[in-house]
Amino acid sequence: MTAARSFTGPAYQRIAAEFAQQIDTGQLVDGDRLPTRSQLEETYGVSRQVVAQALALLHQQGYLSSEPSRSGGTFVRRFKVYELPMWSLENYDGQDAFDDAVRNQGGTPHQDIRVETAEPPPRIAESLSLKPGKLVTIRRRIRYVDGKPYALADSYFPHDIVKNTAISSPVNISTGGRHILEDMGYGMTHHDDTIRARRAHADEMNWLNVAPGLAMMVHTRLSVTAEGFPIRFMVSVLPSDRWALFYAVSNESKGLA
Repeated sequence: MTAARSFTGPAYQRIAAEFAQQIDTGQLVDGDRLPTRSQLEETYGVSRQVVAQALALLHQQGYLSSEPSRSGGTFVRRFKVYELPMWSLENYDGQDAFDDAVRNQGGTPHQDIRVETAEPPPRIAESLSLKPGKLVTIRRRIRYVDGKPYALADSYFPHDIVKNTAISSPVNISTGGRHILEDMGYGMTHHDDTIRARRAHADEMNWLNVAPGLAMMVHTRLSVTAEGFPIRFMVSVLPSDRWALFYAVSNESKGLA
């Protein structure tokens, strides 16, 4: 195996990449203080401007924070990473599976909920097979772990079906909305997932307190009944510095070799 080619990009990018690697691999952890700018200039043999560019890039990507104190300083900023078991989110064990996943890893979850009735965006209307003029009920949630905002989750349901249920009210459903649907005869048996990465949007930066350059994982799930009826379209926005998504795939599943 040949050695990797030396990095040939700008010096500030190389310095930022080296610190990002140390943070990602746990050599530097949350709260660790970085050397001063003067020390970094001397260590890397670069100008003050290059050091400032490197630190600015790391700040933008969510690796660092600065303390507005008399002594100042730049510190590593890392959240605890929780594993989200994606299939078990649909387990019918009578509990909210997201909350269970967080608690099982030592965290304390809670959520803020608001509910809207609205015309669905074209993609949602198509996914839920809604006719023109039909509305959706949207449960919008900010999910917190240990008092910090960790995720956004918007679930879209056909309004005509859920309008007189707890799903249409901004209350915490301790068992999860899927149990209400199952009791109504709309048990979800199949789920189509898509995961994409993108930059944080302006509102997400505010709600989740994320750096502008942090990659966000956007997970969408279309859930259908045994009869093939689409009943829920869920969009979760998960900051990449706080989550690892876990899937278990069996080669005995239909369609897998």
